[in-house]
Amino acid sequence: MKYLSLSVVGLLLLAFLYFFSPGLWNRWVVYPKLEKQIQAFQSLRKETKSLTQLNVYRGALHAHSFWSHDSEGTLLDIVPAAKKVGIDFIFLTDHAHGNSDTIPRGYKGYYDGVLIEPGTEREGFCAWPLRSTVTDWSVDRDTVAKNVVSNGGIIFYAHSEEDHNWHNPYYQGMEIYNIHTDIKDESLLPIICNFIASGEKNRAWGMRESFDEQRSILAHWDSLNQWRAIAGFAAVDAHENQNFRARFLKDGRIEWLGPNAKPIDTVENTIWNRWLFHEPDESGWIFKFMIDTYEASFNNVTNYVFADTLSVPSISNHLKKGHLFIAFKSLGDAKGFMFCSKNNDGKVSGILGDSVQVNQVKSMQAVSPLPGQFRLIYNGKVVGTSADGQYEYQWSEQIKKGVYRIEMHIKLDDQFVPWVYSNPIHVF
Repeated sequence: MKYLSLSVVGLLLLAFLYFFSPGLWNRWVVYPKLEKQIQAFQSLRKETKSLTQLNVYRGALHAHSFWSHDSEGTLLDIVPAAKKVGIDFIFLTDHAHGNSDTIPRGYKGYYDGVLIEPGTEREGFCAWPLRSTVTDWSVDRDTVAKNVVSNGGIIFYAHSEEDHNWHNPYYQGMEIYNIHTDIKDESLLPIICNFIASGEKNRAWGMRESFDEQRSILAHWDSLNQWRAIAGFAAVDAHENQNFRARFLKDGRIEWLGPNAKPIDTVENTIWNRWLFHEPDESGWIFKFMIDTYEASFNNVTNYVFADTLSVPSISNHLKKGHLFIAFKSLGDAKGFMFCSKNNDGKVSGILGDSVQVNQVKSMQAVSPLPGQFRLIYNGKVVGTSADGQYEYQWSEQIKKGVYRIEMHIKLDDQFVPWVYSNPIHVF
């Protein structure tokens, strides 16, 4: 019996080491090293000269709230998280409750300075009607797109790794990065074990653990833009739902919720489980083990939109035009980045998202508040690369008709990782 007990203890110890030792190594060795590198990188920040009269607003696109069946998010969760990481606007994409989808519903307006606009994720779309209406989802997808766009709304494709009608003339944009897409090829158990072992302090690095550059999606986006302008944006796809939480029911029992906000058990409040719980927070939770949070998702990847004002008409108008770039903000705030074309007089003739006549483009220029390696992509191919540690980049070789965009990569642990993707300038 003694040997059996020792064997069981040994197996449990081996299992613990197998599942949790990578996270413990990350916590005490890998993540502190990476954090030190990023702090050194962020300390190199310089102010950039503005190349446009438009303002820059940070936004989260493709996010979910309590209106979605797989989220419990309320303003108490969403707004403080947005404000903490500098998010100015959130365009929600809650799942519809039926084929007759009434807009607005859920949240719409300004909440403590954060602009929120409701929309829907369904049938592969991020749909924002931008008006009071009822969207009929019983018709075919292309008709949905036509109806929304013809009435002034926005149709962007969600989850660009999935099948879509890429010949549809009505969609205006597509996701070029999605956190959920990035996690799809990961196993959930190692992620959970890493979060447990590495600790809440390292949540941002835990999310970065699953990062893979979505090159096939970027290549597809480049090819589509050679036919017509397609705006590219980043999707946080935030639900705050890969968590374990508990709350009191009206009868005093305790309801446990697991991933996707699904109830997994209801138990009595006893002396045996009471030690797990704390006083209810503002949302009523007495226990929370959080993997994805709104704060971490909003800070992981961010859309930077150039617009006149922080208002739905202005933000949506410039989203359609592609006046935005995306940045992995947990690595560094990219506010101050710009990619533009200049004419023979050295004046700005277009910014990212614009279409400019070839005789109005003498050069391409990019500026950044933080240093890195600039990569100029022309019709999907890298045609120019700067040295590392640059704040500016200029391409003065012969400008041809086609599609130009900029990526910025930075050194992290002696490897280049993407930091910024710009929307393209279309030269015709």
